[in-house]
Amino acid sequence: MTDERESSSSHSGPAAADAIAFALRMAQASPAPMLLVRGDTRDVALNAACAALPGMTVGAQQWTPLARVLPDCGDLIDELLNGVRPDAEHVVDAPASYRLALSPLTDARGAIVGLLGVAQPRGAVHELDRLVALSPIGVVRYRLDGTIVDCNRAFLDMLGLGRADRDAGLSWRGLTPPEWREADDAGIARLREHNVMPLFQKEFLHRDGQRVPVLVGAGNLETDRNQGYAVVVDISARREAERALADSEARFRVITNAMPQMVWTTLPDGFHDYYNDQWYRFTGAPPGTTDGEGWNGMFHPDDQALAWGRWRHSLATGEPYEIEYRLLHHSGQYRWVLGRALPVRDERGAIQRWMGTCTDIHEQKLTEDALREADQRKDEFLAMLGHELRNPLAPIRSAASLLPLAKNDPARIEHIGRVISRQSTHMTGLIDDLLDVSRVTRGMIELDREDVAVRHLVDEATEQARPLIEARSHLLSIANEAEGSVVNGDRKRLVQVLSNLLSNAAKYTPAGGRIEVRVTVADDMVRIAVRDNGIGMAPDLVDSAFELFRQGKRTPDRAQGGLGIGLALVRSLVQLHGGRVSAASAGEGLGSEVTVTFPLRVRAPLAALDSSEGAMPAQGSLRVLVVDDNADSAELVAMYLRMVGHVVATEFNAAAALEKARSFKPEVCFLDIGLPDLDGNELARRLRRLPGLEATRLAAMTGYGQPLDRMSSAAAGIDAYFVKPVAMDELAAWLAQQRAA
Repeated sequence: MTDERESSSSHSGPAAADAIAFALRMAQASPAPMLLVRGDTRDVALNAACAALPGMTVGAQQWTPLARVLPDCGDLIDELLNGVRPDAEHVVDAPASYRLALSPLTDARGAIVGLLGVAQPRGAVHELDRLVALSPIGVVRYRLDGTIVDCNRAFLDMLGLGRADRDAGLSWRGLTPPEWREADDAGIARLREHNVMPLFQKEFLHRDGQRVPVLVGAGNLETDRNQGYAVVVDISARREAERALADSEARFRVITNAMPQMVWTTLPDGFHDYYNDQWYRFTGAPPGTTDGEGWNGMFHPDDQALAWGRWRHSLATGEPYEIEYRLLHHSGQYRWVLGRALPVRDERGAIQRWMGTCTDIHEQKLTEDALREADQRKDEFLAMLGHELRNPLAPIRSAASLLPLAKNDPARIEHIGRVISRQSTHMTGLIDDLLDVSRVTRGMIELDREDVAVRHLVDEATEQARPLIEARSHLLSIANEAEGSVVNGDRKRLVQVLSNLLSNAAKYTPAGGRIEVRVTVADDMVRIAVRDNGIGMAPDLVDSAFELFRQGKRTPDRAQGGLGIGLALVRSLVQLHGGRVSAASAGEGLGSEVTVTFPLRVRAPLAALDSSEGAMPAQGSLRVLVVDDNADSAELVAMYLRMVGHVVATEFNAAAALEKARSFKPEVCFLDIGLPDLDGNELARRLRRLPGLEATRLAAMTGYGQPLDRMSSAAAGIDAYFVKPVAMDELAAWLAQQRAA
């Protein structure tokens, strides 16, 4: 992706083009017959006087192949352009032959870029003298001793002189500043040897003492080798333009280097020719190494194609360039930057160059990503919160509907009361966790400190978490290697920390898993580790496990995911007690370990903790199958449906539901979507495939209520969708419609 540019040729490049353009303008302004040969193409351009010579068939100011103008001097031209000969004379044969003096044309670096020729037709001396007198270019007739024999008005005006000065006698050396005389002597030596002096720059003295920069070329007369003519071109305007350009470039560099952004410019074709200091400081690239298209290699490999394609589009259309990409930093890392460029146009609208900037937006980009992730986590948290609150509300609402129907049945009322108590306790715990997080983050928690045995903390936490552990048939083991350890802290909060860790382990471990609690002492610190063989954590989740609202991968099973506040609360409470908390996992599917460490208060001989383990939990008109892993919710719905006349069976997981459906042949199924072994949508698909259940009506009864959840269930063939808590009269009304159908 680089331009094919001739950097080694002496006949091309910006400097060569400038020299050729200047010489062409000088020739066009001269009354003397002159022509110009380009070094790169060997094309020839004639001024008006040269085109008017007898025998010339080429128009003025037109680039024409050399063979048409000078058909017999190709070898001579090559020698002059290659520096083999410093200058030459050539007699052109034509209907009226003329003498042609050729001299090399050099650019600002001294490289030969072309040839300048002055033609003198025979028998045209008087016409030439008249043209010289009228020429706007200075013409001087001289002797080799430095005496100026004659000069035209243009030369006199150039130096502020008059005819009286010319008549009194002028000296070439006298008009030349001392520091230029050595260069003049070298030029005269060349005149003596070759009869031609190639164009070169020097200065003359103006009458007012100022220096006049000029471009000079000279040649001796064929009839008198001691005399000749010199052409003198005032290049003051050019010098002033060059100084103005240099000043402008200097100001441009000062301004761009004072900017905090990286600044760059390109030629109209997109060739990068300038970068400010900030670019090199940011990238660490050596100056010049990113010129041309070298910049593209500084981009992140994943961004190169897009950046290059966008830049090509801007070059082709002239549209502004804007893109975000990752740029290689001097640290070796890639940082996000914003690249912008605008075309600089002339008065005709043509693009002269492109001006661009690169702005470091890495921190802004990271902040945007963090905000986007936080917003996503907030949405996930709110969805999960809605689910978690609806689950206990569902059996409570069902119980409320059942109470009027069971007013004459004390046993059922007692059972309903126990359900309401359990579910309200669960909901209270969720709300307490939310309030605890709020109070901790605002620094409003006050600890009621006391000395408490670590064994008692573990016992109480295990007792709180045991129902969940037993419900999922986990094997729990406790190893105490810190007999008699005592810590100082808020007993309730410390139990809350350990209970949270045990509950997390139970939720994120498939049924029948193992949970281990190990208590050790080292370096006056008590270390309590809770380890499981559950779903594990990916490295990025391990690093952020204790951030607020950070959850594991959400699955339809509500036992996985959670509110994402538990570990954040754990970390805050542990830190309030002067402790530390950490998480570790070998990877997804390989289990996790969370460890809390507290300062040891004292170590006294206390009874050892007993090992214990969990046990497997106990199980329990239209034919209706209710499937819900929340046993309270399932039983209350079933109780209500039985009381309104339906035949009801209940199951608490998908596998059991499929087995029950084969024998029970339900006409209606109410399915929870968040089941522990198989989500309700997949269960619906499998129920549809059972013989005899093709026409069974399926309804979702779940805590998930987002539009995407409803769409997923509809795609699975579920006929109706009820979001917990469900009003029992709505279920009865819908069932009545199905019975009528």
